[in-house]
Amino acid sequence: MFINIIDKHISLKPTEVADAEPLFDLVAQNRAYLKTWLPWVDAMTTANDERQFIEGMLTKQAQGDVFLATIIVDGEVAGVIDIHNISALNHRGEIGYWLGQAFTGRGVMTKSLERLEEIAFTELDLHKIQLGAMVDNKASRAVAERRQYHLDATLPENILVNEQYHDEVIYSLTVDEWSKRRDD
Repeated sequence: MFINIIDKHISLKPTEVADAEPLFDLVAQNRAYLKTWLPWVDAMTTANDERQFIEGMLTKQAQGDVFLATIIVDGEVAGVIDIHNISALNHRGEIGYWLGQAFTGRGVMTKSLERLEEIAFTELDLHKIQLGAMVDNKASRAVAERRQYHLDATLPENILVNEQYHDEVIYSLTVDEWSKRRDD
């Protein structure tokens, strides 16, 4: 995959090991903000941790288990979006994403997710994508709802963040629903 331009400000690029430093710096700058919602933030303590994570994800991507992209806004690394737990048997995957706080509230994630849907359904040949978020994560839930995902379930005490269990909502979108929206 080459750089995937979304608009004049936003693009997705293939994540590379060389992205470890800027991504780690972004996590470090946004640690307090991100750790509210993401269980992995405290474990990401060095650029080498980020490098090892990227290397692992790239290995999984080569096996077809993951699709990983770095979000770029006006030339700056802004966050990450991925499809993980891709099931070749069931043709589905789970979406994950995060943005630095300075990039939120500008439609960046909604537009990035829109492009990721296109990749999921046309390039990866998935039938269904799912997106999970903590019940209290209104911003993440709003992204799914703006993209017209439907709420499938609320799973009690399903995510452990900051040593507390939180309820998780699961949204999904099928290729048929996505295609119908595009045809309307």
